[in-house]
Amino acid sequence: MRKHLLPLAITMLATNAYASCGSAFCSVNTSWDTQGLSNEGGLLVDLRYSYARADTLRAGSSKITPEAPSGSDAEIEDQRTINQVLNLNAEYTINPRWNIALSVPLVIRDHTHTFDSSISGPFTQQATFSQVGDIRVVGKYKFDLGGMHSGSGIRFGLKLPTGAINKTMTPPDPADPATPYALERSAQPGSGSTDAILGAYYFHNLPGADWGWFVSGQIQSAIDTRDNYRPGNELSFDLGTHYAIAPGLNALLQLNVQHRERDSGTNANPASGGYSINLSPGASYALTRQTQLYGLVQVALKQYANTDPADPLSGQLTAPWSLAIGISHRY
Repeated sequence: MRKHLLPLAITMLATNAYASCGSAFCSVNTSWDTQGLSNEGGLLVDLRYSYARADTLRAGSSKITPEAPSGSDAEIEDQRTINQVLNLNAEYTINPRWNIALSVPLVIRDHTHTFDSSISGPFTQQATFSQVGDIRVVGKYKFDLGGMHSGSGIRFGLKLPTGAINKTMTPPDPADPATPYALERSAQPGSGSTDAILGAYYFHNLPGADWGWFVSGQIQSAIDTRDNYRPGNELSFDLGTHYAIAPGLNALLQLNVQHRERDSGTNANPASGGYSINLSPGASYALTRQTQLYGLVQVALKQYANTDPADPLSGQLTAPWSLAIGISHRY
């Protein structure tokens, strides 16, 4: 039955990007071979769509009310950020121990906030774009080749600075209408940094049973930056289980934990970073032996958003839930 399970093997983990503009996105683990759900080789191509609407302002673990306009000539994060990501993933099995994966994201983002102008009064600023983000290249090495019952391995690779970092908001600040008003760096299509990725996993399927479990962890850290901005280190931890309901149909359940350190640099927002604990139920279904569908909904159990050390009442837009759906085909 397991050979009909979703054989998606993209070896990267999407992580929530906490920022005052709310650039979080769905962070479920869809690397099924690291979960013991697939051990087939060849070339796999996967198309995954994720959605998250960040519209809940949070300081620490508490929801807060946006400040009232007072002519401060500053942003008020009182509206929302709609985050959509369309990932095209391709993974090729070199041999039973080694494979390599390429992930190309199309970032579709719509951010709206209030600009508290002392000249014209408060008005809505918006940034909307659809653009390729930061590409990832990740390899995986398997320590053991014991088939589908248990296994472990490591992931390592790079996130490349391919996404733009120069998106702006409209209309501009009326105090300086000739100068484009920059969108916050953490909400740009890319971070501008080259990041190292290192992770490990272990899975165990119970012999003769219809279920199994897995555990996975990963760290991502910037090793080269530009334009006075360094994204905070990202840590992720996933614990999950799967159960075969019927031939080709599988129930999935994950606990996803993400932690991101505060961004740094003169172009970083001090109110950045935090952590979240999420529960992600879902299912996968095999249309054919080669073609698979899957979907998961992620619900936040706990969210903590760092505030600006100089302003404990500052907050970040967070998403209470998100989703990911996809289709994959193995050649």
